[in-house]
Amino acid sequence: MLSGVTTVLAKASVAEPEIAWQPSTAAIYEQAKQQNKLVFLDLTAEWCLFCKKMDETTYRDPEVVAYINEHFLPVRVSDAGAGDVIEHYRRHARPGTVMLNADGIEILHKRGYLNAQLMLWMMMAVVQNPTPEAHK
Repeated sequence: MLSGVTTVLAKASVAEPEIAWQPSTAAIYEQAKQQNKLVFLDLTAEWCLFCKKMDETTYRDPEVVAYINEHFLPVRVSDAGAGDVIEHYRRHARPGTVMLNADGIEILHKRGYLNAQLMLWMMMAVVQNPTPEAHK
C-alpha cells in the first residue's frame, strides 16, 4: 500500500511542461530576430469556452508545449488588454492562432479550437516553410 502512495506522490511532484507565454510588446519581434524564432500569438478571451478548452488540452500536450517553446516566442493576447495587436485582431474569432515571422508578417492564421495533433502539424509546416505564400 505504501508503494502505491509513493508512486502517486512521485507523479504529483513532477511538474508538467508549460508554454512560456509572454505579453505582447513592441520588443517581441526584435527578440524573435535575435533568437531566430517565429512569433506565436494566442488570441483569447475570458468569455471564450473553446479558449479554455485549448488551455486544458492543446496547450497542455507535451509535444505542443515543447514545439512552441523551441521554435516560437509565444505571446498571449487577451481581449481584456489594449494595444495595437488587440485592435488589429479584435474582429477575428476566438480562439485565434496566428503565426508571424520576426518582421511581424502574418504567416498563418486559424480561427477556432485546434486539437493538439492539428496544432502540431500546423506549427511544423510553418517552421519548415515560413513564407506566407506557402500557407494561403
